[in-house]
Amino acid sequence: MSSVEPSYRILRLLCANTVGMVSFLAAYAIAREPGVAVIAGVVLGVVGYAASGILVDYASSGPNV
Repeated sequence: MSSVEPSYRILRLLCANTVGMVSFLAAYAIAREPGVAVIAGVVLGVVGYAASGILVDYASSGPNV
């Protein structure tokens, strides 16, 4: 087995993308203004990227046996 450390950057970007898209759709459904929806999507996407660091730390810690 190789001992190469996996890169979790893709996982973080996918989490941020998902959060951004969902928040954009929710904000657009509520406000019916594209500008508000874009701002909400970007802000929550950044928060999702930062929060996904917790998921990355958990995934990279390995099995706790």
